[in-house]
Amino acid sequence: MSNSLVISLAVTGIGMLVLFLALAILCGLMYLMTGLIKDRPEREEDEDFRSFGKLRKSEEAQQAARRQAAVIAIALARAEGESSTASVPGTEGPVSAWRALHHQRQLALNPPRKRL
Repeated sequence: MSNSLVISLAVTGIGMLVLFLALAILCGLMYLMTGLIKDRPEREEDEDFRSFGKLRKSEEAQQAARRQAAVIAIALARAEGESSTASVPGTEGPVSAWRALHHQRQLALNPPRKRL
């Protein structure tokens, strides 16, 4: 074997050894940190307050209001999209917004060339 091949194999082996040692150290640090760092237990006052349902009811009311607002927004968007359908000459009835968008994109891909 040539001298450069032996050197390259030795450098590769040392590099892999350093890489795997670094990965093992990082893995050990992650296990150590997750073992040492714990979540603080909840205070009894917070638990008592939640047990009465005051906080929970207000959170549930906010979530219900957000859901209702999202449903209304979706319904309005769909109604607006359906009412503004474009019609293409030579076809029967209105064309869906998706078809009009696709047709417009195809027309925009090949713009007509100007002739002098």
